[in-house]
Amino acid sequence: MEETNAPNTNGTFDYALHCAVTANWKDLTVGSPITAMQVEYRTGSARSLQYLKLWCSSLRGHWQLICEYWMKPTGTHQQGVTFANTYSSTGLVRMLDVIMRHQEAFPQLSADLLNGLVQIAAPSATQTTTANNHMTETLERITSRNSGGTITAAMRSAAGHSALEN
Repeated sequence: MEETNAPNTNGTFDYALHCAVTANWKDLTVGSPITAMQVEYRTGSARSLQYLKLWCSSLRGHWQLICEYWMKPTGTHQQGVTFANTYSSTGLVRMLDVIMRHQEAFPQLSADLLNGLVQIAAPSATQTTTANNHMTETLERITSRNSGGTITAAMRSAAGHSALEN
């Protein structure tokens, strides 16, 4: 059996983040020799996420910020995704928006855990396909709870399934 390189709890928040990054790896690594990424997040007192940050590494022990996602704006950052340097990924933005806005769709984060870290190694083609499929299923499940079962073309495209019907 092939190593999935992901947490083994398919319905969790961590696994959704892992799959979102894996599915958009190519967008994020264009022209860069990135070998690993990690998502760090901070949970607030209401057990919902305040923010997450995505980091990349092409040299062991050296990390660069790719983007941040903040749930609420403050004087130092805006709400939503902000990319650093020349990084960008429309698919990642769409996936993070759905994941972050529908945190209740995932099992409750531990009451003891305020910080989380999800580490992702460079995926194989099979792992990327698996991540795309998982994100399509996750997006369909979330949108079926919130909009009568429809999933937008943009969400399908973000998960690599633009040919699917609405």
